[in-house]
Amino acid sequence: MTRPPNGSRMGRTDLLILLVIVLWAVNLSVIKIGLRSLSPHGFNAIRLGLAALAYAAVLIARPRAHRLAKKGDGWKAAGLGLLGITFYQVFFIKAVSIMDASTASIVMGTSPIFIALLATAVGEERISIAGWTGIGISFAGFLLVVAGENGGLVFTWEAWRGAVLILLANICWAGYTVFSKPILDRNSAFRLAAVGTIVGTAVYLPFAARDLAKVAWAEISWQAWGAIFYSGLVAIFLCFVIWYESVKEVGSAKTGVYSNLSPILTIFFASLVLGEHLAAVQAVGAAITLAGVYLTRSGYRFFERKAEPLLK
Repeated sequence: MTRPPNGSRMGRTDLLILLVIVLWAVNLSVIKIGLRSLSPHGFNAIRLGLAALAYAAVLIARPRAHRLAKKGDGWKAAGLGLLGITFYQVFFIKAVSIMDASTASIVMGTSPIFIALLATAVGEERISIAGWTGIGISFAGFLLVVAGENGGLVFTWEAWRGAVLILLANICWAGYTVFSKPILDRNSAFRLAAVGTIVGTAVYLPFAARDLAKVAWAEISWQAWGAIFYSGLVAIFLCFVIWYESVKEVGSAKTGVYSNLSPILTIFFASLVLGEHLAAVQAVGAAITLAGVYLTRSGYRFFERKAEPLLK
């Protein structure tokens, strides 16, 4: 059996989080298909609304099964919803609408670094010298990826806005992941994901109100409807619960390690579904970025294991 990042044997939690990474990798291509018929905020509002309704239906059907354990946890879950749903989605959907899915996935692939930095800031873990080196390497790879999309390292808002928006989304996701751990220790992953999604969606809707008013419902293609249902019920309703379950079981930092696989899978699916192809410099940048992320999140353990025999 292979061993997951927490040092124990591969188990149910590891397999489920790997499933989530695959489903999210497919989701970027699915969103691009949905955006062919809908504006970014219009598409997002409908899929988030669908996910929120699904969560609400389960909570109504089983009100006692998912009660919050402590007074005040509801407000904390709502705060997580603002980070992981409202603000994350404001940045994320706009970035995806102006970038190739492949490029967006590489920039999104730096999220484990933000999780590691925040986990270090709150005392959950400590970044080693090798980890800081990995952050520097990832940044160099990130510059190559952006340069490849823009035909050179052009420092203008037009050239950088997509990447900057994704990085802001990554910061929100890091907060959503790291700050959830103490609350998950005493609450169900489903309840936390449900409250966060419902509240986060309610606060997000004003951002999308103008776009929703302009939606020509009769003209939405069946492909776009399929994208809405997949992205709402699979990528959010199902996957957010599994993500939180993994954070609860193995911790935020170790769950974040699996995100390293996301860019590779997204590039594969984007090539298959959308016909996207990375420029040569972007492919190099992607490899450097992933190497840096690995070094930041777990690479130093590799060197520690190699060094052990020398001490005996």
